[in-house]
Amino acid sequence: MAEPSEKLYEEVMADAKTKAERAQRRAAKEADELRQKTAEEAQAASQSLLAAAQAEAEAKRAQTLATVDIEMQRERLSRLEVELQKVFDLATAELGRLDGARLRESLLLLALEGLSQMPPQAEVELALRVDQHGSLGPQLVADVVAQAPQKLGRAASVRLAGRPADIPDGLVLRTLDGRAEIVDSFRERLRRLWPELRLQAAAALFPESARPDEER
Repeated sequence: MAEPSEKLYEEVMADAKTKAERAQRRAAKEADELRQKTAEEAQAASQSLLAAAQAEAEAKRAQTLATVDIEMQRERLSRLEVELQKVFDLATAELGRLDGARLRESLLLLALEGLSQMPPQAEVELALRVDQHGSLGPQLVADVVAQAPQKLGRAASVRLAGRPADIPDGLVLRTLDGRAEIVDSFRERLRRLWPELRLQAAAALFPESARPDEER
């Protein structure tokens, strides 16, 4: 039969062993939980870093594409401006080469349009540039007077001015009383109409440039 002291010793040791085992199990559990938590946090951090890296890469890609698109637009617009300037220069040169029937028809149209802006009953004189005034002037005046009733819906009182006009091309219409004067130049008219004409030229030369900028 064990002595009381031995029995107490065994009980104390058994109790200590039980507590130690519990502590070990608790420590192992806590260690497992800590490892799991650390692994989850590491995975979350890794995914966050990966997502951030992907977002940054996508942003840089979009920026690069936008830069390329802008440069392409600039290049296309630069080419378009060069071609439009060629069209303008060609049209200007062509106006300077008007002669014969084309010149007379063009001057007639200018004269009739100018007369439409004059007071209906006004007496008007017409002047051309110095090298055309004497050669084309009389016939032009006759054509204007003949066509005014049909084109303007009224008769026109027009005569050739006593001296030519100091103009590079086109004609000058002025009332005899000096109250109204119209100077109509082919080249000046082209410059005035060019903002509208260049859109038509651009659409013909570069059809894609006529589309809005989001497509353009």
